[in-house]
Amino acid sequence: MGRESASYYLTLPPDTVDGVIAALQEGGAELVGSDYTWIDLRVRDPHRYWIDVRVHRGPDILLELRIALTNDEWSIRTPIEDALTALPPPAAHEPLRDEDGNELGAPAGDGWSRRLEEDYGRRRAAFVERIGDFTAPLSADHVYMFIHQTRWRRDDDAELQWKREREISRIEQMWEGEPELPDYHPDKLPGDGG
Repeated sequence: MGRESASYYLTLPPDTVDGVIAALQEGGAELVGSDYTWIDLRVRDPHRYWIDVRVHRGPDILLELRIALTNDEWSIRTPIEDALTALPPPAAHEPLRDEDGNELGAPAGDGWSRRLEEDYGRRRAAFVERIGDFTAPLSADHVYMFIHQTRWRRDDDAELQWKREREISRIEQMWEGEPELPDYHPDKLPGDGG
C-alpha cells in the first residue's frame, strides 16, 4: 500500500477461501493471477473504476481491496457492493477495516459501503490536495507511473518564489546594464575597464 491507493481488509475464515473466490467472480471480479500465497482479482470498468482485489492465503487469510486514489469516490461503491454482497455467510459477517484498523462494518450488515466511500473520499481529497486532481480508472500499481508521466508542474510556493527572483534579476539587468566584473574574475578581459 502506498500513498497512491487506499486499502481495506476483511479477515477470512480459513475454510471459506474457495467460496470467497467464487462469490467475488459471481459479483463481477475477474481472476488476474495467483501464487502460493495470494490470488489476484480485479473489479473494473475501463471508463469508470478499477479496484484490485487480493486474497492473501497466509499467514493471515485476508481479503484486500486496493483502490487507486485516481478513481472518483462516486464510482467505487456499487461495484464493491456487488462484489462483496455475494460472499459466503462466515466471511460476510467479518468486519471490513480500513488500513488504519478502523472498522467500517460487515458486508452482511448495513452502512459499511457508505462508510467505505466516505473514508475513500477523505483519502482521495488528501491525494488531490497533494498531487492534483487526476481521475483515471487504473490499477493502484500504476498510479505512480501515470502521475509522473502525465503530470504538469503546479506552481507551488517555492516555484513561484524562484520565478519572482528570476524576473527581478532580469529587470535589474535591463535597468542597470551588465554588472561590472571584479579584476580577479576569469571572464574579465585584460585592459577591460568595465
